[in-house]
Amino acid sequence: IFMTLVNIKDHRINKCAFCRHWYDPRNEAFIPKSPAAGFWEFDPQRRAPCTSKNMTTAGCQSCRRFEEKML
Repeated sequence: IFMTLVNIKDHRINKCAFCRHWYDPRNEAFIPKSPAAGFWEFDPQRRAPCTSKNMTTAGCQSCRRFEEKML
């Protein structure tokens, strides 16, 4: 599995994998690397339903409806 490292404290990172509308109840698409610093790895190819758009999207996609799930 190819994982991508991102810093979720950078508010330009609005990937579906980190959105509360992306249905991944067990949060299997990402793993913490250094959560205190905001660094997480995620699987950009993992797909899950978006409850806002009513369609399946990849973790690397983004949209204007993004709401951070990691508060």
